[in-house]
Amino acid sequence: MTVGREVNGAYELIEWWTTADLASLSLEGLPQSQRGVLALAKKHCWQGRRTHSGNSLARRRAGRGGGWEYHYSLLPLEAQQDLLHRYSHERLAAEARLRPAPADTPRRNPLWEIFERLGGNAQDTAKWRLAVLNEVEDLTRGGMNKNGAVHMVSRHWKQQGKRISARTLWNWFDLVAGLERSDWLPALAPRHVGRTKTAQCSQEAWDWYKGHYLTRKKPTHADTYNRLKKIADAKGWTIPTARTLVRRMDSEVEEITQIYCRKGAEAAARRMPTQRRDATVFGAGEAVNGDGLKFDRLWVRFTDGEIINTATAWFYQDVRTRRILAWRLDKTENTDLFRLATYDLTGVCAPAHVYIDNTTVAANKLMTAGAKGRKRFKDGPEDGLGLLLMLGMDPHFTNPDEETGNPGAKPIERAFGIGGLHEMVATNPALTDRGYSKATAISSDELRAVIAHEVERHNAKTGRRTQACGGVLSFDQAWEAAIGDEPVRVLSDRQRRLLLLSREVARADGRDGAITLEAGQGPHGRNRYWCEHLTQWAGRKVAVHYDPEDLRSDVHIYSLDGRYLFAAESLPTAGFNDTKSGREWRKFKSRMMKAEKAKADAEQRMDALVRASIYADATNQPIAEAPKKKRQTRPVVVAGHFQHVPDPASDAGSRDDEDDDARVLNFVKGVAKIAVGD
Repeated sequence: MTVGREVNGAYELIEWWTTADLASLSLEGLPQSQRGVLALAKKHCWQGRRTHSGNSLARRRAGRGGGWEYHYSLLPLEAQQDLLHRYSHERLAAEARLRPAPADTPRRNPLWEIFERLGGNAQDTAKWRLAVLNEVEDLTRGGMNKNGAVHMVSRHWKQQGKRISARTLWNWFDLVAGLERSDWLPALAPRHVGRTKTAQCSQEAWDWYKGHYLTRKKPTHADTYNRLKKIADAKGWTIPTARTLVRRMDSEVEEITQIYCRKGAEAAARRMPTQRRDATVFGAGEAVNGDGLKFDRLWVRFTDGEIINTATAWFYQDVRTRRILAWRLDKTENTDLFRLATYDLTGVCAPAHVYIDNTTVAANKLMTAGAKGRKRFKDGPEDGLGLLLMLGMDPHFTNPDEETGNPGAKPIERAFGIGGLHEMVATNPALTDRGYSKATAISSDELRAVIAHEVERHNAKTGRRTQACGGVLSFDQAWEAAIGDEPVRVLSDRQRRLLLLSREVARADGRDGAITLEAGQGPHGRNRYWCEHLTQWAGRKVAVHYDPEDLRSDVHIYSLDGRYLFAAESLPTAGFNDTKSGREWRKFKSRMMKAEKAKADAEQRMDALVRASIYADATNQPIAEAPKKKRQTRPVVVAGHFQHVPDPASDAGSRDDEDDDARVLNFVKGVAKIAVGD
């Protein structure tokens, strides 16, 4: 009975079996009768067993007769191995049958695949058998009949101490019958696979032993066996000796699986080969990697008097040459530290690629918003572009998780490791007997000087075994050689100043366009900024770049897609009784209104009367006469009654105005005729 079947051109293992079929397979470690298999299933509660995900390993048999079917994973381990061994042989033969041979290459007998996986002794036996059959073939080619040749070769080997009967030789010829001579060797290989005798051990005892030993508590074999022995005495389980269980553990559970269960995924991952990467695909300064380093072995006093042992520096390293390019120190690892270290980096080069960990500090919106692969924080349409992308630096995020990622993949990790910058700074002779406690804390300025000195030493050490240094050069020398071939990209001072500013997305006021920032709220409320161009952005969101150290200075306004728009001034809050500020504000408004009037006049280059005259001539519509101004009278108080007394001066002025209007109208008509070509 086969253990597999052809499905859509592939040979697949039959996973579900009835007890009758299992009995007919005659598997190792499994009863040979249906009754015996049923008893085994009932003993181990096969019908109630489930996978870790809750799926049942037993199911009702579909079709006539009903009954139950069981998944092959419920079988004892020996039976599973025997089943899979049979399936592998069947699959090889089936794949060789199903897979068409290439037209330009000879078809290879699948026996060779089995032969190549055999041990050395089995292969040596096959070679000896082939040599014996070749002797028979040589005799037959010389004219002897085959039966006589077989008996002669049999007697010859008996004389050599190898008892080979004629029947054995005929059996070997049966093995190679119908095969090409080139395929005789794998066909003659022994098919018998020896079976290691296993001492009696209750399945429950073995399951308990494995479950207890393969835990992160890492119990010893001796302790696990002693505990199992007490349980076995109470439960009536059969267990072998301690050494037998140790050998069984090593034979049935792979070493890497034991490491994973007892030491974790990180330890198991270290058993995998590392991947080699070629850093010379980049030019000098084209790609950098950065990370923070906490100097937790030193107590540091900062300028505000605080003493801590969490002083952290952010370092940038060139990927190609491994040279430390820039660094910045602060109390802890934070966004401002990352931003200012990047500012220092742009004083040396402006890389096209920046490799950083996907942490909350490095993946903040200010620096990396809009970057691909950023798994931190939820991206919003108003986030726009981070400073790195605005400056042409593409961030690439590595995974710092010890189980799912590889936190030591960045080259700068080696600069921090054993004998690296962390140890070099902590053991600097200038800090001997200091910095190990709060009472002996060193100043932050002194720590900066020590870091600068050790970075210089780190870069200047020769004989570095990297691709760029070749075991001869230092990081400094490799950098100088690389930039001599191709200069690095740099930024302008205006571009670099962006890194000195923080960023906040704000909505311009719907009436006047004023910007109000959340940052730096003081006793007089939040800071406001305005310029005349902001009126065009009223009610819309913009990105505001500001100096967190000087919120009274101008801020720079960008669109959310990174386009620079304009600068806006701070709107200070004045005292209620500050008349001087009031006068200055009125003057400012007056100047703004005059400027707006001038711009409005510039936009209206054609007079209203000229426009009306042109329209009238084009549409044959008469021009309406300008309305005459009403005669103005001055009220005169007369005792006894109220009466308007005409004012001669006013009347004369009115007549003059009427004459002026008539002259202007005639002039306009003439201009209009010229304009339309009459």
